[in-house]
Amino acid sequence: MLASAQIRSWSPLAILLAALASGFALSFALGGDRAYPRDGMINEMVSKDLAIAGNLSPEHDFRLATRIWRSEDGGFAYDLYGRFPIARYILIRLAASPFKSDFAADLLAARVLSLLMFCGAAIFAYLALARIADSGWIALSAVLLAFSGFHALYFADSVAGESAADLFGAMLAFHGMVVFAQEGRFRQLLLKTCAALLLGWHVYALILPFALLSFGGEALALVRSALASGGGIRAAAAGLPALARSRFIALAAVAVLFGGALLAFNFANEYAAYGGESSLSDLPSAQSLMRRTGAGEDRFPTRTDILFFPDFWARQFMRAGAASVPYALAPSFGDWDLKISLSRQFFETAQVLAAAAAAGVLATAAALAGAALAGNRRLLLATLALFGFCWVIPFRYNLFLYEGVFFIGVPMAMATTALMGARALTGGRRSSARLAAVTLGLASAAVFALSALYEARPHQEANRMAEDFDIAMLSELRAMRDKTNGKSVLASSEVSTYVFNFSNHLVTYALAGSYLVYERRRGAPLDAYPLAGSHLARNAPFDFTASRYRNDAFDLLTPDNRFVFLYGARTDPEDLRRAERRRLEASEPAARAAFDVYLEGRTLRYLKAPCAPGDADAFFFAHFFPADAAYLGGDAAPAGFDGVNFPFVASGNVFDGACMATAHLPDYPIAAIRTGQFVSDSPMGRAASEEGAWAVSIFPPPSAETRAAYESAYRAVADSGDPAARSEFDVYLNGNNTISYLKRPCAEYDARGRFFLSVTPSDAENLPAERREIGHEALNFTFEPPHGVIFNGKCLATRQLPDYEIAKIETGQWIPGGDRLWDAEIAVGD
Repeated sequence: MLASAQIRSWSPLAILLAALASGFALSFALGGDRAYPRDGMINEMVSKDLAIAGNLSPEHDFRLATRIWRSEDGGFAYDLYGRFPIARYILIRLAASPFKSDFAADLLAARVLSLLMFCGAAIFAYLALARIADSGWIALSAVLLAFSGFHALYFADSVAGESAADLFGAMLAFHGMVVFAQEGRFRQLLLKTCAALLLGWHVYALILPFALLSFGGEALALVRSALASGGGIRAAAAGLPALARSRFIALAAVAVLFGGALLAFNFANEYAAYGGESSLSDLPSAQSLMRRTGAGEDRFPTRTDILFFPDFWARQFMRAGAASVPYALAPSFGDWDLKISLSRQFFETAQVLAAAAAAGVLATAAALAGAALAGNRRLLLATLALFGFCWVIPFRYNLFLYEGVFFIGVPMAMATTALMGARALTGGRRSSARLAAVTLGLASAAVFALSALYEARPHQEANRMAEDFDIAMLSELRAMRDKTNGKSVLASSEVSTYVFNFSNHLVTYALAGSYLVYERRRGAPLDAYPLAGSHLARNAPFDFTASRYRNDAFDLLTPDNRFVFLYGARTDPEDLRRAERRRLEASEPAARAAFDVYLEGRTLRYLKAPCAPGDADAFFFAHFFPADAAYLGGDAAPAGFDGVNFPFVASGNVFDGACMATAHLPDYPIAAIRTGQFVSDSPMGRAASEEGAWAVSIFPPPSAETRAAYESAYRAVADSGDPAARSEFDVYLNGNNTISYLKRPCAEYDARGRFFLSVTPSDAENLPAERREIGHEALNFTFEPPHGVIFNGKCLATRQLPDYEIAKIETGQWIPGGDRLWDAEIAVGD
């Protein structure tokens, strides 16, 4: 029990509070307010939980939904994702509600709530360990060293599932366990356990092992007493009724029943949301539980038993080791979970070995000192050390980075035990032991503050670079929230997946409280296609439409910048398509063919009017030729272009006698585009030049970088000497076994038709067998990428020649079905 002198001494607790406050004050000062998320994974979880909290309302029976929208029958439909008790979402809602009109403050309030829970977890851990160790200084050192670990600091403010809220609940229950073990306050333990369950399920990994081990101890004590008294089995059996009334059975029963009631609320809400038509096993919460325990079909991994996998145990011991080393002493520990997957890589990592050594030293010291501990203390510290393992083992089929937070019990238990053993070794020299404890406590406070600084440091530059983005993004989100609260909104998929590509839940959170519909096509993944391809009901009205593309046909309700535009006037998909058609028809297409093709920024738009559904049966293709081949990778590099093949139904629609579709360009500089339709209704159809299909070339205005590259290539050819032949195009033979065609001034009309290139070798044996009788090789081409480009009034094409010795080249230009425009013959062998 905590000595009265220690109770009166508030110095360790005051230092703990000062360390927590200074650590996060420095973190805020250096890392910014982090309204802009640190990485995609964190923001994905944060915005998802914030969206659930924002959508809580009695109107929707407090369903845990990331998104709500009106169904075709006039009712409501939900994207349900609540995996945790509703109380945690109520707390987030209460924290953020005063700042509903300020998106940045809203996010900051939720983050501060998470930090307060983190600090609360540290305080309850301190109070519990101070009781166990009978020393506030030992508790201070153990807590600050443990809370300085990478996982704890990284997730301290994430406002996400399985982080600070669960840690707070677990430490609250652990304090109740310690008070119960020392003073017998069972009701307090029950209340703290239930309070912890309101925040999350992780407290089960503490309470149930504690109850099981304690009950086992009682049963073992009963058997020993019976044997010692000589009563044998009959005496042991006589004690069974008393054993059945054990408070540890009551503790486990209350925890299971209370948690079961909370989970039943989630199940009932999900079941009601689906109209009572889904089986319990199909509900989102049930699916999540089955996936994590390996009972579902999509469990991961799918081998026999993951408990025997070296990878699984390597990762868990790595987390325990990382938790035992403050982040300031090993800041690169944070990359381990993301980079280490195989056990061989794990054991070859020097930093992991360092963490394992640190954990080993503490474990050895704890084991030696623990032998002298009373059973009560030993049980409590063992339960704390096993906390993380007791959580991950049953849910081993689906674990994430944030599971590392709950290995924080390992360093707390080991450090407390080791320091208690060190104190015992000093014997009666209490003054020297106290001096050492105070010194270590102060050093731990400094290490914690420095670790918090280290965790914030990598985000300083990111926050500075994102400042302008934040201002524009937050102004958009604030305007969207102010205008749409409680209204119906149609959102282009690009609003979530392109504009805010670091999280597809951020806009869902910004529009929480409204009825948010993402357009999609039947059978396609949610948020898969742009607005033009909406599959929404024709007559479904929307108060607002959010899109990445500005549409002047409707009132613009958000600031005019490059992120999101919000339109009012109860627009619907058909209105938007008609407005887009009018806008396109008022401008000049980049190319005319069976479809007119418009180039707008990084988007191709296809329009045909009048049009019948049959006009859109065949697959479309769009091939993008980069200004520099270095932009290509993978399978695209040998082909010389990137591209997509797509059915019209994937990104287009037929309406009011018009066909309209959309394709998006890559984000690198484009030299030329070749687009059209295949003959057949398959992307593996025949060449687009065959009868019944169409194809056009488009040359976007080159960037300054691209123009410089073209000019350099032009100068290299023009300055290489006299051409080998002069005609409509000057023809050059280059030393790198290529032939170049150059014309200036030149326009697209000059490069029409096809170019023929006939190469006669000095030795016919060099020709492919099928060409030897003919005596030459045909390398005909069209003046388009990857062979030709048109820029600044110049036409330049380059064609690779065979690597054998050439006797003669015949080349020129002709119009298929018409006459030759020009020709030239070059005697190379002479």
